[in-house]
Amino acid sequence: MNERYSAAFAAAGLFLLAAVAARGQEKVQLDPFAQATRGYPRCAEQAPPLRTPEQARVDAHVRVERGLRCAEEGKCEPGGSYRRDPEINERIRALIAGEPHFADTAVWLTTSRHWVTLQGCVRSATQRKTLVGLVGRQPGVERVFDELVVGRQ
Repeated sequence: MNERYSAAFAAAGLFLLAAVAARGQEKVQLDPFAQATRGYPRCAEQAPPLRTPEQARVDAHVRVERGLRCAEEGKCEPGGSYRRDPEINERIRALIAGEPHFADTAVWLTTSRHWVTLQGCVRSATQRKTLVGLVGRQPGVERVFDELVVGRQ
């Protein structure tokens, strides 16, 4: 295995563990989360995926292992499969926010390992299908989890 990969993943794991330890018992957010649209006021606000310190430690271990395996197999760039999540999340958020067809929705998204989870409310099944399809076709998005609700939650 390339020593550069080993050092990068070990450093990432230690950083995550240190960040978790420094926060005490506060819950932490590991994955990027954002609201894309606010056009459906009756939709219940979605909360970011938060982890307890213990859950975050377990997740950090799993993420480092997954990143090492991915790098060894040559399937991802140095830094692992989570490295591009913040930029993917922001790009998808801006795409949804800038699309007039979704102006009357309330959509939140989280990106983890190039997988985008959509939450919130849309007005119709057609709007839901269009949104999920649009996100799924974007570069860097490997999978879309549809947790959208048609109508008010």
